[in-house]
Amino acid sequence: MRGDPNPSFWKDKTTLVTGATGFAGGHLAEYLQSMHSEVRCFVRSGQNLAANGPGIKTVVGDVQDYQSLVEALKGVDVAFHLAAITVIPETRAKVFNTFSTNSLGTLNFLMAARERHVPKLVYVSTCHVYGKQNKVPIREDTPPKPIDIYSASKLAGESLALSFAEMYQMDISISRAFNHYGPRQRPDFLIPSVILRLLKHETLKMGNPNPTRDFAFVDDIVRGYTLLGERGTSSEIYHFCSGVERSVKQIANSIAEIAGVKPDIRWNPEARRVDIQRSVGDNTKARKELGWQPRVSFEDGMKKTLAWYRSQPLTKRA
Repeated sequence: MRGDPNPSFWKDKTTLVTGATGFAGGHLAEYLQSMHSEVRCFVRSGQNLAANGPGIKTVVGDVQDYQSLVEALKGVDVAFHLAAITVIPETRAKVFNTFSTNSLGTLNFLMAARERHVPKLVYVSTCHVYGKQNKVPIREDTPPKPIDIYSASKLAGESLALSFAEMYQMDISISRAFNHYGPRQRPDFLIPSVILRLLKHETLKMGNPNPTRDFAFVDDIVRGYTLLGERGTSSEIYHFCSGVERSVKQIANSIAEIAGVKPDIRWNPEARRVDIQRSVGDNTKARKELGWQPRVSFEDGMKKTLAWYRSQPLTKRA
């Protein structure tokens, strides 16, 4: 099917995923493994690895340790760079560490990949680089306006990737995925935090109900990353997103309805300053150039996500 990666391309390819203990990284590693790729999960600790299965190997290292990257990238055909500090409160509390991991870590990754002559790299950036925009939907040529250390550090990583592609003729594609959700996401993020509180029948103390976000199911997102590794154009940026704008209130109410739970939601628009009021992406470029499009509806993805959370020990009785 158009928009699917070619299993024969990936069969027996050696791939590396940095940040494989993360949400998207773990799903990506499993997806690559399902196409019989030899997957190396580059992680800071061998414990709590989300991805598992035959063909998945754990490599312990740190993006701030150049030598560990050089060793991990030996013989790699396609490398995906997802390692980053992403939880916004953590990034703001640890500004220098965030820049060191997200920006200097990317520089280490690029230098090590050049030393190892890795044929293809995918740098996983974020829609957060756009910051506050007046016009939506947001396209890849919309000028970025980073508003915090997370978005600034990820945009710096993009600039490094583009400069390496130009200086050394390296084949590097960049993704800017919008928000995603699914099984195994950390409870710090919006959708899992709502799900967990609903399943425990807790009151949802929420902030501003009006900001909007563009959510896609994680399976669609990692399929996009894989297509970039296979056929993404070098030095080009691609959006992976649903293209559907939903308010925080709509998202919370939809989750409650799909879960069959009557919610007790207390909205407090003054609870904290919301940085970005509207966020929704245009995925036309990924559709045209990669054949990618989101396939899992918000409702179907939410049913799968809810089923996973209900299977977990802490929420089974809910």
